Amino acid sequence: PPYLGSFLQSKEQKEDLATVCKGFKSYKDLDYIACWFLKGSRFIEGGDAKFAFVTTNSICQGEQVALLWPSILLKNLEITFAYPSFKWTNSAKDNAAVIVSIIGVSTISNTKKKLFSNTILHIVDNINPYLSSGKSISILKRMKPLSLIPVMSYGSKIVDNGHLILTTEERDNLLKEFPVANNLIKKLAGSAEFIRGLDRWCLYVDDESLELAMSIPPIAKRFELVREFRKQSTESSTREMANSPHKFYYSVHNNSSSIIVPSTSSERREYIPMGFLDGETIVTNAASVIFNAKLWNFGLLNSRIHMVWMRTVAGRLKSDYRYSSQLVYNNFPFPPINETQKQELERNVRDVLNERERHSEKTLAQLYDPDKMPQGLREAHHQLDLAVERCYRSKPFANDEERLEYLFRLYEQMIAEEKTKGTLFETEKKAKRKKK
Repeated sequence: PPYLGSFLQSKEQKEDLATVCKGFKSYKDLDYIACWFLKGSRFIEGGDAKFAFVTTNSICQGEQVALLWPSILLKNLEITFAYPSFKWTNSAKDNAAVIVSIIGVSTISNTKKKLFSNTILHIVDNINPYLSSGKSISILKRMKPLSLIPVMSYGSKIVDNGHLILTTEERDNLLKEFPVANNLIKKLAGSAEFIRGLDRWCLYVDDESLELAMSIPPIAKRFELVREFRKQSTESSTREMANSPHKFYYSVHNNSSSIIVPSTSSERREYIPMGFLDGETIVTNAASVIFNAKLWNFGLLNSRIHMVWMRTVAGRLKSDYRYSSQLVYNNFPFPPINETQKQELERNVRDVLNERERHSEKTLAQLYDPDKMPQGLREAHHQLDLAVERCYRSKPFANDEERLEYLFRLYEQMIAEEKTKGTLFETEKKAKRKKK
């Protein structure tokens, strides 16, 4: 079948998807190949049969898992074997390599299932829709963390057609002529800027500073261009924001230190490059952000076990990771830890940050290139990984498959407890309100 995501489907293909998925509450984000899995499941339902497809791996990642797989597995079917993600090409002319999986589905039986990892065969009791060993669950977006970890937000969204954004040259020219504009400009960081070490700036003007901003002709002109751009929008909310052209479409910024978590990152990296920003830097909606962040929060996010969870649960942009706070972070299962454990994580985080500082001439893209990562930084991350994993259990994990199986079990346990007690996050918030 054509390997087409929702944005690449023709009108006829979208109609095919609507026909096959009739009765679904939401299906428009499914890849086209989902049609074949649904048709196949209906064909073998109620009989002793099986089918298999070479498929885009995206139907086993991100939001598509919850959209597709419950409808298949509830038909008394199961995944009987799977080859998780790998690059595949064929002999077709101008063939483009794609990331695929091979998935076999059959009627439920007591036979063991076969899960392949590179050249290694694992015999398991069950294969879940994420193509991992464990019970079949589908992870949904959630607004608050399941675990006792701080809130992560999407970054600020501007919607300005670029008129509130400045290059370094534009900023310098503006300040040379109007030095008073210095307090109206902040640094801007999204995924690309942070990872590649690029400098961009923006006008950040509150209502109290609007009169000053409007007295500076180049800034006033930019506001007028923003106004005209927003007035032409098909979205009513954007047209309403035309009345406040000095403001972002929405802003989550505050002046505290923060951790920036890039929304997209290369699949080649062992760790998503994350880091701390001061209160003078605005994080865009091309990244997520945690305000008033602690060192141990960074340690948890930049650990191997969190990366294993992210690679499994997150969606993809082509082959790059797409980190989602609502899908990845808020569902991440992490046990409560004590002050001693937090202090151990913080010591290891300082080691990671110190190793980065030793190579301050390099960008994070260069530091986290798996072929060029400095040995000192790699070892600091390894020690941090071990410290984070000791928060789960004293016995080290043998491999990523074992890590993932443990995480899914803990997730299932925490979801069950949530139904009776609420989340750890909510319980902690209630306890803090009572103290006040």
